[in-house]
Amino acid sequence: MPKPNPRTARLALATATAAALTGGLLTFATAPASAAPGNRPYKADFNGDGYGDVALAAPYVKLGDKGFAGYAAVLYGGANGIDPARRTVVNQDSPGVPGTVETEDSFGSALAVADLNGDGYTDLAVGAAGEDGGEGSVTILWGSANGLANGTEVADPAPAAHGEWGKLLTAGDFDGDGRTDLAVGTGEAHAYVIKGGFGTDGTTGAAQRIDVPEQAYAIDAMDSGDTDADGRADLVLTYRTDRTTDPSGSWSKGVAYLGSPSGPDTTVPRILHGGTSIALGDIDGDGYDEIALGNVFTAENDHSGSLGGRVVVIRGSQGGPVNGDAPMADLTQDSTGVPGADEANDGFGSSVSIADVNGDGYGELAIGVVFEDLGTTEDAGATIVMNGASAGVSRTGARTFTQNTADVPGTGEPTDYFGSDTVLSDVNDDGHADFTVTAGFEDEGVGALSALPGSATGIMTTGSRTFGPGSLGQPRTYGGFGAGLTG
Repeated sequence: MPKPNPRTARLALATATAAALTGGLLTFATAPASAAPGNRPYKADFNGDGYGDVALAAPYVKLGDKGFAGYAAVLYGGANGIDPARRTVVNQDSPGVPGTVETEDSFGSALAVADLNGDGYTDLAVGAAGEDGGEGSVTILWGSANGLANGTEVADPAPAAHGEWGKLLTAGDFDGDGRTDLAVGTGEAHAYVIKGGFGTDGTTGAAQRIDVPEQAYAIDAMDSGDTDADGRADLVLTYRTDRTTDPSGSWSKGVAYLGSPSGPDTTVPRILHGGTSIALGDIDGDGYDEIALGNVFTAENDHSGSLGGRVVVIRGSQGGPVNGDAPMADLTQDSTGVPGADEANDGFGSSVSIADVNGDGYGELAIGVVFEDLGTTEDAGATIVMNGASAGVSRTGARTFTQNTADVPGTGEPTDYFGSDTVLSDVNDDGHADFTVTAGFEDEGVGALSALPGSATGIMTTGSRTFGPGSLGQPRTYGGFGAGLTG
């Protein structure tokens, strides 16, 4: 199968977001599952050792003679952060994992983390949107004292109604019953919430179908968090409409469904801005999660877009997301306090993540700028980290990180796409979220991962490290290593 043109693939990536990168090259939307507040660093802990771990995938890698087969991996954290020497790599030929490695399965095209069976260990849900010719599959890889071990397939409740089961994934306790649920996106304009509890024998609770409003034809991104602090996770989606049938002409829109005793409440959808990436977390420290919506669409293609990309932050409150005409922040690279300039097709907002880096109780906002040029080096990519504050996103102290930043390993090269995926999470158990960044097209599609420590003064470059598939004992071939980054 021919390799896609890098920029085209990446934009589809970034654009098709969350299903992207895995549907194009990366997966943008999957983040801490059970509505973890942004003012506490969430930790995915697959082996229960108290250190946060990071999960990633390489959904387009060739395994044997099977192109675009894919694998998922976990890097376990420790006192010095994530360590590729302490890892688990899983594909569909791994012992105890359902399925078989096949061409174009794209195992790892979506990831989500949560303790799905309630045993105290974080589990990893893995989507394979291309399974069985595009029908798709979802597999739960179970956490244990020894890390990920074995897997169980999650049955599709309505396979005739859609393809690409597992195109998007996120998790949270949407009905507040104390058991984590799993939301699964498809190739159509609907998703399903599979209620907990999940068993290693394949048992689950009932399925709730979620149909997005209006003339939608695809869901772009999906995530969860607790915007009203009621103890139930809320489900946030962005979706695209066909402007030939949508009078507003807007291609990208968003919606939040608040959690309720019966699951996400679809009777009163909260309409949001559109976007291609989503993150939830508490930026202003009031106990309510904000919603950050990154949008790489240009204004000519989407009324919610901007010249070089846009990030809109919606405030959480006792009543849920506060949208209207006055979001907490409406950011481009021309906004006060945002480094850089709003330039055509920079991809500002290609990824977003929220967690407290400096330990002040306010969640920082990390933003990928996937197509940022570094001087004359086109599409090298960059990231921006903005501080949280009691008033919301602070307009002071923002910092830019690239592969040309001092002490960050590597060099910014054309079409590296540094910033294609980002995650803020505490991987060394020091109370400060650390920064993990994917360069999704490093070395013409191989992909790479950079790890930057967090501290009381913010993200540090001293001690930062870069890993590729070779560090995990995998071949350094085209594959989108680092897609679906979450932790």
